[in-house]
Amino acid sequence: MPDNANIILNVYDGKRQLLNQAVRWSAQAIDGRGLNERKTLLFPNLKGGSQLLNVPFFDNFGDNYTVIVTADGYETGAWRPVTVSDRGAVTMDLLLLPNQGAPHFAGATWDQLSRLRPNVARMIRACCPAPEAAAAMYPIAYESHPASIACFLNLVTAMADMQLPSGKNPLDYYWNVGWPQGDPTTAEWIQQFDSVMKQDRFFCYVDQAILADVQAANKLGAFSKEPDPEKWGHTGATESYKQTQFDVANVQLTFHGRDTATFQDENHNLVQCVKIEPDIDYYKDLGAHGLLEVIPNTITHGLTDPKVVYSLRWIAGEREPHLPEFNPLYTVEA
Repeated sequence: MPDNANIILNVYDGKRQLLNQAVRWSAQAIDGRGLNERKTLLFPNLKGGSQLLNVPFFDNFGDNYTVIVTADGYETGAWRPVTVSDRGAVTMDLLLLPNQGAPHFAGATWDQLSRLRPNVARMIRACCPAPEAAAAMYPIAYESHPASIACFLNLVTAMADMQLPSGKNPLDYYWNVGWPQGDPTTAEWIQQFDSVMKQDRFFCYVDQAILADVQAANKLGAFSKEPDPEKWGHTGATESYKQTQFDVANVQLTFHGRDTATFQDENHNLVQCVKIEPDIDYYKDLGAHGLLEVIPNTITHGLTDPKVVYSLRWIAGEREPHLPEFNPLYTVEA
């Protein structure tokens, strides 16, 4: 049995590109043994986006490493567990957010959204009197509300990567994002927009047929039903289901069954809809979510940061080789 194992550590920036060679960074690898035994290995003065970390191999729970990366100009990033093996090197892809980073939408214009995410563009057009109105409204929305649109793009990208028992992904159903009509530069429009699009969730209407599909996914274990969703910050909700695929950044679909509406789709068919509230929590389980997310946000009046969700969901997706890269079209840049 070997005494050592290897971690191929790839560090990416907010553009989802390997760190530039000019960026200096360092790494720590903390083994998974008990507090009295565990050790922290230091890997200082690193350059280049990929490095090989040589660490002890224990052939037990000690092989579940925590990897922490600090880089000049970036927020600290970390992941656990990174489980090493005696059968070869394991790969860990980590995305670091730049200090004081902000969403950049150069890759998420209306033309690109329409071409690369047609279902998403359709969601926005559904609430507009004409396609030209949607094309005019969307860039004003991301320029005036970058955090809300980043959250929206995170959610719709994550939902597009799901497959429900019917074979559909959630975006294959009819959605109406419910953005207000009228002049998007007015205070009245902005106030109405703020009531449905937030930096940690959005509210809209969806074909109520999706609910049975999500309930079927819950029975198969792909989702977990959250008891008493109102207690967890979903005022007016009747039922809620959270994706179970990842350790972090799972989509949660919360339904407001007492709030329904009828819309006409692009083919002029009537669609019976229910209000839905999609969001993404940092953590998978209710305990960690309550302790580390809901309670601090209540105390500080803070909200889940879409940039952090962007980073976590990208990392989680990279650990699922059958999934496409998480690409919400925008990037996070200094």
